[in-house]
Amino acid sequence: MKKKSMNLITAVAVLVVLSGAYVGVKTYVAKQEEKENAEEEEEKTQVFSISSEDVQSIKFVIDKKEVTFEKNNDEWVKSDERDFPVDQDKLIEAIGSLNNVEADRVLDNVTDTTEYGLDDPTNTITITDKDGKETVLHVGMENASTSQYYVENGEDESKIYVVADSVFQPFMKTLYDYAKAGTFPVIDSSSISNVTVDENDDSYTLTKDDNTGLWNIQDQDGAEKADSAKVSSLTSSIASIAYGSFVNYNCKDLSEYGLDKPYGTITIDYQEEMEEKSDSSEDEDASEENSTDEQDTTEDKKDISATDSTEDKDDASAVDSTEEDTAATDSTEEDTSVTDSSDTQTRMVNREMTILVGDQSDDDGRYVMVNNSKEIYTISNDTLSVFLGKTKEDFWDMTVSYLSVNNLESLQAEYQGETHVIDVSRETSEDNSGDDSSTTSTTTLSYQLDGTELDDSTPFTTFYNKLINMTGQKRLTEKYENNNKSDFDVELEDVDGEKTKIDYYQYDTNFYAAVVGQKVYLVNKMTVKELIDSYKILVGQTDSESSDENSDLVSEENATDEDSNSADNTDNTNGVDVD
Repeated sequence: MKKKSMNLITAVAVLVVLSGAYVGVKTYVAKQEEKENAEEEEEKTQVFSISSEDVQSIKFVIDKKEVTFEKNNDEWVKSDERDFPVDQDKLIEAIGSLNNVEADRVLDNVTDTTEYGLDDPTNTITITDKDGKETVLHVGMENASTSQYYVENGEDESKIYVVADSVFQPFMKTLYDYAKAGTFPVIDSSSISNVTVDENDDSYTLTKDDNTGLWNIQDQDGAEKADSAKVSSLTSSIASIAYGSFVNYNCKDLSEYGLDKPYGTITIDYQEEMEEKSDSSEDEDASEENSTDEQDTTEDKKDISATDSTEDKDDASAVDSTEEDTAATDSTEEDTSVTDSSDTQTRMVNREMTILVGDQSDDDGRYVMVNNSKEIYTISNDTLSVFLGKTKEDFWDMTVSYLSVNNLESLQAEYQGETHVIDVSRETSEDNSGDDSSTTSTTTLSYQLDGTELDDSTPFTTFYNKLINMTGQKRLTEKYENNNKSDFDVELEDVDGEKTKIDYYQYDTNFYAAVVGQKVYLVNKMTVKELIDSYKILVGQTDSESSDENSDLVSEENATDEDSNSADNTDNTNGVDVD
């Protein structure tokens, strides 16, 4: 037992000794490193030193030309071009690198400077202080392996200094790296009302409907509804446009950048808030009068602005039999052109921005000029591709035919020689809970099939949702002639008496051709099958061919899913002529 205790004590003692030795060694190493670092610092030789505040002018080579910047009332200017927009921070940062220039090594008694690139310096920097004293630093070639420059101080040409490249990198830039660049104008995408793109011989215009908020696309051939998602993507991208390189602050020759005959022109109409001082009671009275007018206008718009969730065609309740119109006014209907404060008025002002797009630049972009500012920048090709290289077709709305059930008066459909008519009836009632402000109007929709009231509206709801949400995968642009009888026809009549007819023709093994006026959409065959099936449930129609038809369509389902994109290269296989 005593022996074990002694062994334990001995082990502890050894551990203590070793710990002490470790600490001692670590302390010694740290002191040695500190000493070596201090010696290295002492070994460094000062090449040049000056306080940034004492520099009156600095001259160095930019783009193979000597450029001089001088201080004018504590502001740096380009000596030969005082309007040049000097970026004060960038130039001051460059000058700051000369506050204390130290050499890692010194080469003495050098007679031939050729091998160090000092016979033809990479740059020559001339610093003039407040007293007029000049110091010239010749910067030779860079040793890429050591990240150092060979430098010669004009005061002692017998020595060559080896200096870290970080000291002189700020002087190895282009002229416009020292220019204060502007930023692309900030535009709220929601305020954009019109976008026009002219590119070579092609052009298109996107226009927002002030009443509905929907977008239309038009070109020289006419206008039609645009795909909201695609337009939203374009307008959102405008808010994130950024310049690439700053090229010229005062362009006098547009042809130098291909802007005299632009590759493309982008015009954007939008609104911007502008504040105006209001210092008279008349303004306040005018504001109150305007507010009264707004309230009156709002009251007039109650019935119009009241909407049902069915306006969203993706809403499964698009054709619910009951809709509720609230008395609350939609905020988008309000006139927000003027907003009062105690001292100012804010009003919306119409603006227009024009982007001229020129030649290709060296940074994978194109030269641009905005609003005839004379400033030339570059914008990346990726950014510009949102606008350029597109046609009207890229913005087409691929919805075959959309009509909210709220605006539907009647529907007539023909399938396999049978025709059925669905009529829509409306009954409006008002509910007053005792408080005039809480009065609501409720409109109840009911449906009649061939004059007989539908006890259950679900079959109609299912069918109608499939009908108005039908979308094409492609629109045919060539002339389309259909010599065969259509498989399924639907005619919609809205509350204003306007009629829209949709004819579904078999196109090939994967697609139906949905014809609406002059428009022809290629629609997935299985989607049309689902539409027809829901219609047959609605009208209670059966036929002897339905089983065979369904079997054929089901067998084609996999091919349809896999080859849905084949619409771009489909051939007519069903007797329909496409010229």
